[in-house]
Amino acid sequence: MTYATRADLEARFGAEEALDLAGMQDGRIESALSDAAAEIDAALAAAYRLPLEGGPWPRLIGVACDLARRALYDDVSPAEVNARAERAQAALARLAAGGEALIDDSGHPAPRRDTAKRAGSTPALTPDSLAGL
Repeated sequence: MTYATRADLEARFGAEEALDLAGMQDGRIESALSDAAAEIDAALAAAYRLPLEGGPWPRLIGVACDLARRALYDDVSPAEVNARAERAQAALARLAAGGEALIDDSGHPAPRRDTAKRAGSTPALTPDSLAGL
């Protein structure tokens, strides 16, 4: 699943920049967007049930575009491109940690994973309880 399209990337940064960065190579933009989606999924997998249902996810469109844009630079990306990608990665970390809510276009939150909860205040398995096994 990708979170952004070529049209999203072009709307944010201009079609001319996208074409320049792709270097006339078919599929380069799609590959960068796919890599960005994989990075997003890896960051969110511990906190959200994937694949995300519903959407679109406006917050993730921007994150995907910023990550893909940095990936499209061959050698050294400009400082602002790097800064945007770093902010996107920080936003992913906040989303995964629960510091920000992931909301779709219609205002519905993304389904979070159930977290394991400890039943008691002491662990069931201790060195003493395992002695002699």
